[in-house]
Amino acid sequence: MQVALAALIVAYIQIPLGVFGGVMLVDMIRSERVRLHELAVEKKEIASDDGKLKVTTSGFWVKTLALNKEARLQVANKSQDMYLMVFTDAKSAVGGMTLEQRHQTARDRKLQSMQNASATQAISLTVDGHAALQDEVSGTQQGTNLVFLHTTVDDGDYFQQIVAWTTKSRWPKQNQELREATSSFHVER
Repeated sequence: MQVALAALIVAYIQIPLGVFGGVMLVDMIRSERVRLHELAVEKKEIASDDGKLKVTTSGFWVKTLALNKEARLQVANKSQDMYLMVFTDAKSAVGGMTLEQRHQTARDRKLQSMQNASATQAISLTVDGHAALQDEVSGTQQGTNLVFLHTTVDDGDYFQQIVAWTTKSRWPKQNQELREATSSFHVER
């Protein structure tokens, strides 16, 4: 009888604890949803090590050094397989190329590095107040189907190559965010 009474007391104690635990779980889920929403709408500026190159992204993106040692700025949203790099070339180092020639050279190099590669026609646009060309380059690289948003900006003495990408399956959903990050590019002088 004492065992049954003890079991009954334990059961009665477990009921409020279970309800309290459920309420805590619901509150944790709700606060996590709020945090994720805040990160999604938060705009965060990420700068190169020297502070001169900047892009603005959602709060999910972080600065990284793991993508390409030649890039002056590298950012990633790893959970969504989205990446962006910026390469800077002095015009004096590329033999007096025009914006069109520099863009085509970088595009051709990218196409040659992939299997089943293709590219859209380059379009003219303005990034950070400077003339730019942009196209989409897609293909298979190391067994993964990728789509690159390739943008070349002529900012006076330099060409800035902005390369943003994701997997081909994620491209339809994520290309707008990659375009926004690319168009937010800014150079401090």
